[in-house]
Amino acid sequence: MSNRKYIKSLLLGMSVMMTILIAIQIYITVYVLKHNEMLPRILSCTALILDIIILAVFFVSSRINADVDSMAYTDVTGINNKLAYQNHINRLNNADDTFLVGVIMLDLNNLKRVNDTLGHEMGDRYIESFSAILAGMQNERISAYRIGGDEFCVILEKTNAVEIHQILDSLERKINVYNEKNNIKISYAKGCEISTREHYYLMEELTKRADSRMYENKRLMKGKRLDGRRLNV
Repeated sequence: MSNRKYIKSLLLGMSVMMTILIAIQIYITVYVLKHNEMLPRILSCTALILDIIILAVFFVSSRINADVDSMAYTDVTGINNKLAYQNHINRLNNADDTFLVGVIMLDLNNLKRVNDTLGHEMGDRYIESFSAILAGMQNERISAYRIGGDEFCVILEKTNAVEIHQILDSLERKINVYNEKNNIKISYAKGCEISTREHYYLMEELTKRADSRMYENKRLMKGKRLDGRRLNV
């Protein structure tokens, strides 16, 4: 059973438990009102224990619900997933305001080569390492997403061309630092676009233009491949 299904089953069980406990609590309260008498000590203790258990179950279920919501929008690598990306795209489109929104499309090179040469476990590590670097660059205006097997997107709000290129330069520096310390060298293609007053795009066109530039960059890099002698871990 997947973690998500397990958590949903757990939440269902906790909901049933809470319903039963509340029903017992109501029964005790009705009993007191009906008989107009002091509860025996054992019933008083039971009522107190039930109150504590109900509060505990409510607190735990609230935390689990929050975790489930987070899991729904998080990729297995820990970065935002495609559903979160689509929600962000829809929000910007629905607001009908993509002015100064920038998009950076990124595509990892050589993933198949890593998988075929070193195995899928190392391929997963290759993806996770790149995801972690992107995740570390996020803030309240910059969001990073994994939208495919080796495809990523960064969405920037209230940005400009200078900042976008600063982000790309920062990413390149971080990748260079990573590559100096690791045998498997990260390589990626990139493309970007920004919506301005002079060139205003809604998200579909904005992402298409960034994607097109990324593939053009990838074509220029086509001859570059990981050196097989450097793939030893």
